[in-house]
Amino acid sequence: MSELLQKVIKEIERLPPGEQDAAAGALIDDMAHRDDVRLSDAQFAEVRRRRADPAPRMVSHAEARERIGRLGR
Repeated sequence: MSELLQKVIKEIERLPPGEQDAAAGALIDDMAHRDDVRLSDAQFAEVRRRRADPAPRMVSHAEARERIGRLGR
């Protein structure tokens, strides 16, 4: 088991039982659906390009909402 996973488990153990169950459920759900999402080679290349940008352009919350609103048109 990786050190990171051990750290996460220790953090989850500190939670109340109901929250532990929720965290475990989220992890199980993630594991069950991890193969459902696939990026094309072009999409993967775009993600890598954007992550490599040392000065990404950020948009305001209002601008993001406006852009998302245009997607439904």
